[in-house]
Amino acid sequence: MYPYYLELELIKPVSDYLKKQGYKVHDEIKIGFHRADLVGFKESDVVAVELKLSDWKKAIIQAKNYMLGADYVYLAVPLFKSYNILRKAEYYFKKEGIGLLVINEKTSKVSEIIKPKKSKKRIASINKKENKQNVKGVGLRFYK
Repeated sequence: MYPYYLELELIKPVSDYLKKQGYKVHDEIKIGFHRADLVGFKESDVVAVELKLSDWKKAIIQAKNYMLGADYVYLAVPLFKSYNILRKAEYYFKKEGIGLLVINEKTSKVSEIIKPKKSKKRIASINKKENKQNVKGVGLRFYK
């Protein structure tokens, strides 16, 4: 598969990668004002992933938003896009604690290039059950 033309094409390889890590994966879960493309749940850990083919600067804003409801946040991009992102924003990713997943266009293999830090901005938890029942729901349950 070369190259990726739609963000939808990134879902399967990243979803499979998270499942191999032991996560139960759901798509399009609302966190704050955006919908995370993929969200993985494992025990008490929540991972949110934003898939992007272009406009990685917008993806950083979305990822920072996901930190309000997820423990770990990734941006996932095709390999050919990652070079530009790393050159321009590697320091920022590390500073903000956003991880970077890269998908090889030829093999669909996903690699973690930047490891995310646990979010210190988390003010709410994502509830899987509420999201399944109420797609339009906020998807967050605020701590008391």
